[in-house]
Amino acid sequence: MPRSLARRNDGCYECCKRRLRCDKTEPECLKCQKKGIQCSGQGLRCRFSSHMSVASSSSTAQNTRPKAKSKRASPRASPPLTPSTPVTPVQPFPSPGTDGYVGFAAADELPWDMSWVETPTTITSPSPSPSSALIATSPAESHQGKADRLLSLIRIGGTPLRAAIDEPLHPQARMLFSHFCDHIAPMMVVLDFAGNGYRDIILPLAMQDDVLRRAVSVVAAFHLAQKAPQLRQAALAGHQAIVEKLRRDSLLLGPGQLFTPYTWATIVVLLVGETITGADNYVYLLEMLTCLRQSSEAIETLPPSLREFFLQQVKMFELFGFPLSDEAKGLDVIRRSPDSYMDFMMYPTLPSASPHHANMQLMRGAIRDACEMYQRRAMTAPPSEDSALSVELLRRRILPIDAHTPGAHALVWTYFVAAAESSLPAHRDFFTTRLRELHEVTGFGSIPAALQALETIWALQGVRRWTEIMSKDMPVLVM
Repeated sequence: MPRSLARRNDGCYECCKRRLRCDKTEPECLKCQKKGIQCSGQGLRCRFSSHMSVASSSSTAQNTRPKAKSKRASPRASPPLTPSTPVTPVQPFPSPGTDGYVGFAAADELPWDMSWVETPTTITSPSPSPSSALIATSPAESHQGKADRLLSLIRIGGTPLRAAIDEPLHPQARMLFSHFCDHIAPMMVVLDFAGNGYRDIILPLAMQDDVLRRAVSVVAAFHLAQKAPQLRQAALAGHQAIVEKLRRDSLLLGPGQLFTPYTWATIVVLLVGETITGADNYVYLLEMLTCLRQSSEAIETLPPSLREFFLQQVKMFELFGFPLSDEAKGLDVIRRSPDSYMDFMMYPTLPSASPHHANMQLMRGAIRDACEMYQRRAMTAPPSEDSALSVELLRRRILPIDAHTPGAHALVWTYFVAAAESSLPAHRDFFTTRLRELHEVTGFGSIPAALQALETIWALQGVRRWTEIMSKDMPVLVM
């Protein structure tokens, strides 16, 4: 029987392989440093089924390794991803709080020494065209200091981080993945304990694709930048490089190369980054994701095990994204019934007697109320005083839910809509307080951006519709 994920920390893989007692120093143990060996760091080494391997990566790994005799069987090349080949991680990243989870220190305590990274060069892709490579930011543009060397990884280049069976992730990449797993993935699902596709699907896929892996690292760095601001510039450079590569691939690659689970996952992860930064350039990414959803060819390329998760996430981003970026598209989404976009809040196995079930019903009802407010404002622009009753009813509905209620972070968009619709000081104070409390929980930068937008909305109340102000002047992915 294989050993379970819930095992004790026996030290780094290199010391275990040499049958030495690891001193467990992070990010690299002293014994490996003494021998001049690249240490893989502490924590779990994730291995996946053959379905998680791309044929080209496997064959490359086999060709570059010496053909020496070994007691260990050599890994076999796997077929490329197809709809008939389900992508199923054998050992997904463990959830925070479980026995198998290995956490890391706070951002301001992390040993951000990235001297192991080489000079950043290019992003490469499976495209046969050399023009698909993208020149990254020059290292001369980076700041000094150890935190500034961290995101050489994110600036698209450096030491290859392929998930070969004998080639574990570098310790710094593991820290970024761990931060994504611990602090970001739980905020992107409503109930984290009921399964999390960002942890169980996105992260294992990222182990097999360089661009997706760097997208995860960029998003984790954006979130860490709140405690280590010097990471932000390098993360922005990495984000821009990945977006430019997606644009270039959309022009150069055929459907067979472009419509892959990695493309879906990369766009989803980049949209998560938009909610963390509070930037206003999410519209292009959302359009790309919607085009994928509307393409039957793109959907057919998704293995069944991934299709449900990705379609749920696309609908979630459409429900919360389009109303704040385009009034017409926002109305189209809301007119189709908000319930058809709330699959991400469906938990069929949740017992009806569970308090979480009751809270889910409250939250779904609150989102419906907010959608009705948006529709009335965008279509008829009623006087703000006429909306006071609707805002009060929504306030009463969500009173039992506080910022620490499981799933409460799904109400960020709802609170923003209610605050924008509010004309009474008491209502404005209530919903802005709720938004600030949720920001303390999530750390997502779209909430401070939303609070800043509310000041403009209230100043122009009665002059312009807030739905128009958001879509034309300050589109922010508030969620």
